[in-house]
Amino acid sequence: MQRRAFIAGLALAALRPTLLNAQEAPSAAGQAIPISPRRPVNGLQVFDENGAAVLLEAYRGKMVVLNMWATWCLPCRLEMPSLSRLYEKAGKDGIVVLPVAFDWRGVEGVRKFYSELGITNLPVMTGDGDNLKSVLQMTGLPSTAIIDRQSLQAVTVIGEAVWDDDMTVDWLRRLAAS
Repeated sequence: MQRRAFIAGLALAALRPTLLNAQEAPSAAGQAIPISPRRPVNGLQVFDENGAAVLLEAYRGKMVVLNMWATWCLPCRLEMPSLSRLYEKAGKDGIVVLPVAFDWRGVEGVRKFYSELGITNLPVMTGDGDNLKSVLQMTGLPSTAIIDRQSLQAVTVIGEAVWDDDMTVDWLRRLAAS
């Protein structure tokens, strides 16, 4: 019994720095990497929870925060509530939040993940890693592509970020208005 308590204590101690750093994740606005020239995203394959293809072209005229993540990715898990809150804060401003899961568990894994975190306002979407890499030239999770109103990749944010802080929300609203 003492051994189990010791191992549990070690595990908690190992996670503690990661959990503390999650609260200190940088603002997405501060991590933004502009794409020049902007790239079309029309070859990206994204699927809704029923397996139907979602064309990003359907969001032309709106700015899309296209977040790539996986249920097994701890930084993704820490970032997702911030994306949910961003949707609440900026959805009415023409900013669409589309989290695309790259996970072998598929739709059921995403639903379970959302349920565990209490996320009810984001769509369930999946994608393919090879397609992501070829179209957006992005690897690693989490990664986010900001798609402008003309359906072009305008900005990339690599790694965990805070999406609902005032600086990021203001930055996204300015991008959406331009």
